Amino acid sequence: MFRFIINATGKFHSGSLIYYKEEDSFDFVPSRNADISLLVGYIHIGIDSETMTAQQVWGLYPCEGWVEKTLDIPSFIEGELIVEGDIQPGMTYRLDGSEKWTAKFNSQTGWVCIGESEIIKSDTIIKFAENTIAVINDSKLKSLWLKPELE
Repeated sequence: MFRFIINATGKFHSGSLIYYKEEDSFDFVPSRNADISLLVGYIHIGIDSETMTAQQVWGLYPCEGWVEKTLDIPSFIEGELIVEGDIQPGMTYRLDGSEKWTAKFNSQTGWVCIGESEIIKSDTIIKFAENTIAVINDSKLKSLWLKPELE
């Protein structure tokens, strides 16, 4: 079991979130040190074991499965997404139930939401990397919001 904690520093990891259509995959450039992976389906959330902070997302997620939907982009704070739990460097862990998460895509804005797109009052929303937002509720990851450059 993992717990997600938010540290509102006002800073986030800069870079470019890219979606490569021919590869059906996300990538973050430049890649940051991340020696732990948390899997949401086949999307990796890269974690730095020294700070236990999320660095970037990357991985396979075919756009053919995305559902077109109008998405209201949530208001967010900027900072660190910290992960707590029994986690070892060099390992990959799958978030329970995340293999059932679906992706919604707003073609007007370019945002993709993987997971639950409805935001409620008790949600905390953090931008931890460029064009990368996590929605946390009760210390659990509820969704990832991504706005990649399409290539």
